[in-house]
Amino acid sequence: MGLYDRFLLYEGRHYSIFFHSQNGYYSEVYEYFEQCDAVTQAGLLFLAIRRGDVGRILDPTRFRVEDKENKICVFKPKQERFFCFFFAGKTIVITSGCRKQKQKLDKNELMKAIKIRRQYFN
Repeated sequence: MGLYDRFLLYEGRHYSIFFHSQNGYYSEVYEYFEQCDAVTQAGLLFLAIRRGDVGRILDPTRFRVEDKENKICVFKPKQERFFCFFFAGKTIVITSGCRKQKQKLDKNELMKAIKIRRQYFN
């Protein structure tokens, strides 16, 4: 069992989207998602359904690669940012979430996503 198996957000034709779990039983990013308002939750679910079923999201204001070198992407519903990466073929793992505070990318959240991605590939 992976560090995400219990935290499925959406299973689509092209991708399954999961929240990262620290130990298989607790997910910090899922807790963050649960604390978001209903519109943000619906927005992330809409983007997950779109990515899962269609295979891509063309609008870079909703989903984009934030770090090409480390292959970190971000879902962008409303003012929230949910960092993620592609894993094991057809799996997307959401690593962390944060509220957009300024125009520049939150480097701490990016580093957190990179660290979690490295755990999966080691």
